[in-house]
Amino acid sequence: MVVLAISIDRGRDEKVRKLVKGYVSRKNLTFLNLLDPKSTTAAQYGVRGVPMNFFINPQGKVVAAATGYRKWDSEEARKMFQQLLSGTI
Repeated sequence: MVVLAISIDRGRDEKVRKLVKGYVSRKNLTFLNLLDPKSTTAAQYGVRGVPMNFFINPQGKVVAAATGYRKWDSEEARKMFQQLLSGTI
């Protein structure tokens, strides 16, 4: 499984990079974080709100999506991840 975050923050490239880098550092995030200041990727995936989470299988198909904040450490989320990883979703 790969976790990837995409920021849609807008502004001067330097300022946005510094903003995102600071957030990643404060939250101790260890996964890849990319910038999408023109929302190109967001438009391609039909993002309707933030945060938006997509679960994409190895073939590149979106198999699940969730808009808004979630408790990803809940039992319900763990079951969903198990199903996603086993290919049953």
